[in-house]
Amino acid sequence: MTGTAGKTILHLIDTTGPGGAETVFISLLGKLEETEFQNVVVLRGEGWVADQVRGLGITPHIIDSKGSFNLAYIRALRHILNCQQVDLIHAHLLGSNVYGALLAIISRTPMIATFHGAVDVSAGERFLRAKFSIIGWGASAIVCVSKRLQDELAERSPLPKHKLKLIYNGVNPEIFRRVPVTELREELGVSQEATLVVSIGNVRPAKGYEYLVDAAVSMAELDPNTHFVVVGHQREALFDKLKTQIAEAPRQPNIHWLGFRQDAADVLRQADIFLLPSVSEGFSISTVEAMMAGVPVIATRSGGPEEIIVNGETGLLVPIRDPDAIVAAILDLKRTVLHKEVTERAHERACDQFSLASMLQGYFGLYERLMAH
Repeated sequence: MTGTAGKTILHLIDTTGPGGAETVFISLLGKLEETEFQNVVVLRGEGWVADQVRGLGITPHIIDSKGSFNLAYIRALRHILNCQQVDLIHAHLLGSNVYGALLAIISRTPMIATFHGAVDVSAGERFLRAKFSIIGWGASAIVCVSKRLQDELAERSPLPKHKLKLIYNGVNPEIFRRVPVTELREELGVSQEATLVVSIGNVRPAKGYEYLVDAAVSMAELDPNTHFVVVGHQREALFDKLKTQIAEAPRQPNIHWLGFRQDAADVLRQADIFLLPSVSEGFSISTVEAMMAGVPVIATRSGGPEEIIVNGETGLLVPIRDPDAIVAAILDLKRTVLHKEVTERAHERACDQFSLASMLQGYFGLYERLMAH
């Protein structure tokens, strides 16, 4: 890249555990390590993200940043920025975007802020308008991972519209070409003829798992050989509510809660159907992964999926909070030739529009423009 050889990028992200934004963060970092860029990573604690970063051969700086405006954290970031001669700051998620923008203002360094979904911009967030103002002032470019998120930020925030850029999250199709190591049906103790409806995503309110439970309760009567499989970290309080919901159901659903799995790609490739039951979704990495894995998708109209799925052509879109619609969509995919047609078209669309290569092209273009000055 002209004018960017040997340039250093400081990477910041709010969270430490696995998730969609974190997967994108690691994927981007991995590809950057193959280029001439130097990468410096600051994390707020140990965990899955730190382990993945070390796996790339990068030793992350671990600095705690509790509180809304932690001055000690900003001083520590500035020290790293000066020592490492950083040329660009790239932050992900609201908190890191604020700190990255403050650092950019203080140091006059170009900065990219990436927003990954509505959870980033919740109206209940403390000092939200002030945080937006800082990001708007300090960020050179503000990346949104879906058109809906871009429109939402343009309409209801003070962020400068000319700085908002759309770059869809990308997935590497290569990870779905390997033969699965796990024999999932055997592990679950179900027959080889069982229909597996897989969902991937941490158990949190936006994911709408209570509607998956209701759908599974209905399916237990209509087709006892359909099993729901959920992969993702389980927040204790919310997971306890789901267990209570299941215990009080008129019949016991076939749901297998697998928790977080390192082999999520293996699990996904053995699914018959992928289900995204979210009530709010910025951009669903797992939906794109299912398309690339050759698994037909049922997703709610929760924001991001409407930009990924063409209803009836590359998957099925259903209303949010509607377990009956989920059941009807599952039965549709089980009974018709739609299954094969949808899968083939979805795979082609995912590889064309939502590949890791497309995402990298978008970010590298920004890096080159901002660091060429």
